[in-house]
Amino acid sequence: MADALDFQIINALQIHPRVSWAQLGRILRVDPSTISRRWTALTGRRQVWTSCSEGDAPHLRDQMISALVEISCTPGRREQVLAELGRQGPVSSVHCTSGPRDLYIMISTDSLLSMDRYIDERIAVIPGILGTRTHYLRKIYFEGSSWRLKTLSKEQVKAVHDLRPTDPPKQRRDAHRAVVAALEADARRTAADMQRELGRSLSMISRDIDAVLAASWVRWRVDFAHALMGWSAAAALWLDVEPLELERVVASLRQLNHVRLCASVTGDANLAVFLWLRNLQELDEIEHRLTRVFPKVLIKDRWIVPRIAKRAGHVLDLDSRHRRWVPLGHHPVFED
Repeated sequence: MADALDFQIINALQIHPRVSWAQLGRILRVDPSTISRRWTALTGRRQVWTSCSEGDAPHLRDQMISALVEISCTPGRREQVLAELGRQGPVSSVHCTSGPRDLYIMISTDSLLSMDRYIDERIAVIPGILGTRTHYLRKIYFEGSSWRLKTLSKEQVKAVHDLRPTDPPKQRRDAHRAVVAALEADARRTAADMQRELGRSLSMISRDIDAVLAASWVRWRVDFAHALMGWSAAAALWLDVEPLELERVVASLRQLNHVRLCASVTGDANLAVFLWLRNLQELDEIEHRLTRVFPKVLIKDRWIVPRIAKRAGHVLDLDSRHRRWVPLGHHPVFED
């Protein structure tokens, strides 16, 4: 199990994924060599990993199409289906779940037609899949890349945040895209390690790293083996919320650190909420609190997620450790 210092380091990197150990040491009042050893141990045990991906600027994200797809499998064939879905880049995340479906996956494409074709031609035809059901996301209120552990004090959070570069590039250049691609499977990769691949000077690479750190169209993630660090399960709630109450409900959910993703959806429910749980009893507490504060909210369905097989392009082991990275075929605009 990770301890308090491990969680502080992870939290700091969620805020500034390339903060130096010397800088972080001053903020946490810990020797930088201790932080370095801790991070090396966490990554060596495959309990923590980082990634960087190119995406759309916030004002353009509504132009992308995102969907959650339920999948029913032939009995005894789920593992083979998981293996194939893990290899497909456009399938950014794969979850095992409860109820009439066996799995659900997350996909983003550039149009409704391309989404429909991909599901029909690449997903539904996988041997072992009996059927699919697609839920289109209408608006993503918040998602996993913005989720924080919240183990640092307000002063520490501000100190780490203030170290981030603040001068975004005026336009997205090929050099920026190359840097993001070089960092996609390891957001803390050194400029020296990238030099041979990019064929540019260290100073130019460092400058462009700072630029993409400040860019609104780059998403940085620091993920960890949740099942080994205290979160034994996950769940999805499907809510029916009156349109006039929607913004208030979302604002309330934003304050709940169990929530990893919140989006309005098509179907019988109009709001989908994805949570990490330390135990299943927490789900009862969350539902009780939600319906007490918002008595008109109806819980249309709840799915338990005992296993996350792939998250944001990273294939995971049964115990949620990192196994391998699969390059994304599209830039996802949402992830839990």
